[in-house]
Amino acid sequence: MKNRNTTIIATLGLTAAALVSTIASAAGFNGNFVDLGPLRVVGTLTQITQLGALASLPIRVTTCLGPVEIPVFKIAAPNTVIAKGSCYQIIGTIVGPDTTLFEVIHTNGINGLVSIELGGATQMVLFDRTDPNPGTQYSLTGRDVTYISGTGAWTMDAAFSGSVELGTRPIMKDMYNKLTLRFRDCFDSGDSVSFTVDTDSIG
Repeated sequence: MKNRNTTIIATLGLTAAALVSTIASAAGFNGNFVDLGPLRVVGTLTQITQLGALASLPIRVTTCLGPVEIPVFKIAAPNTVIAKGSCYQIIGTIVGPDTTLFEVIHTNGINGLVSIELGGATQMVLFDRTDPNPGTQYSLTGRDVTYISGTGAWTMDAAFSGSVELGTRPIMKDMYNKLTLRFRDCFDSGDSVSFTVDTDSIG
């Protein structure tokens, strides 16, 4: 009986360990949302995102320990920009006229990330959501954040904020001035995430 009980306990222990291991690597995406934000009025709009415009996209990162960082994109290749923070790097790659691939990689250190804000100022790059379609004139078909892959024990929300109005045309609520990535659990050592989103530009 003793051996049988020992075997059962050992089996339960292995099952629990396997469950914890599965949970610990359960990175995932919670979906696209809209937050309030100040209205931005622009005079022109184009589908094509230039590398220089992407390089000037503002970034604001809030860490799990509290400090806020403001890394800056630098051009690293003909279609790629990279911003490096204290324990992470953010890579933006133009993969189509109106599509940008973003990758976030935690590189080292004990601090993690709570949120990453892209945009929110008077930058050229704007974010075009899937719906409504048709939306703002000249924006054509938009694309919400499309999750590709991730590693770690976190889940992520994508929040669009700051509606964009083209001239005096009606506000269609498909164009936004800022995209915020919010991690419900700390995005920390060894974690990564990649996703695409529709990026349009002013001018």
